[in-house]
Amino acid sequence: MEEKLKIILKQYIREVENVCNILIRSINNSERVYLKNKYDFFVYRANCKKVEFEAEGITYRLHGKGCEAFNKEIFISWDFGYRSRWCGIDPWKVSRTLKKNGSNYTEYYDGSEIKRLCDLMVENGIMFKQFDQYYFEIPVEETFKPEFPTEYDTVVIEYFDSKWYIPRSKIIDRFIRKSRRVYNRIDRMGDKYMLVFLLNGKEVYAIPYSDIGYPENAVKIMSDIILQSLK
Repeated sequence: MEEKLKIILKQYIREVENVCNILIRSINNSERVYLKNKYDFFVYRANCKKVEFEAEGITYRLHGKGCEAFNKEIFISWDFGYRSRWCGIDPWKVSRTLKKNGSNYTEYYDGSEIKRLCDLMVENGIMFKQFDQYYFEIPVEETFKPEFPTEYDTVVIEYFDSKWYIPRSKIIDRFIRKSRRVYNRIDRMGDKYMLVFLLNGKEVYAIPYSDIGYPENAVKIMSDIILQSLK
């Protein structure tokens, strides 16, 4: 039963990400803006104060910390997730989504059963819980150990059309020490940074960065301190 739920939850996450990307694409096209991620959308949302959107035949209705997206074919309910994640797993939002879509998995129409199994997956190291939502851990076998250079003098952080040059510092060295394992498919993520290490003006190493693909202790340094200072 746990394996079956994992498949359902991962599909739910993909569906939420898909409708969120549809919404961002629609806003960018219709309003000539350049939203790239969830953070950009939150800033836009705070400024425009809209609570309902239409995009590619889908109605989006924002509510507090979450959203519902629906038309005649689909219904998805979610709360926005931790850091850059579009959603986490709220058991009752998932159960409502399954029920409204007439899913064959009727055993998961009960949110308390989803919560019970999610708590079990937390105990087994398959998921973690943050702010009342559940998220999948990245299995060790899906990570690699990065070979950061010991000799470098500058890090270039590239993100879409932006580029920042940062001299070597203790905080960057600390980020490297905390980045023991990295998701081995991080290069396939659409919303990612590129870290380019230079020595005397020449590139010696490059690696993608996303707050989903790195250990939390490394993310606290890169996202909460280094990137935040650039923004």
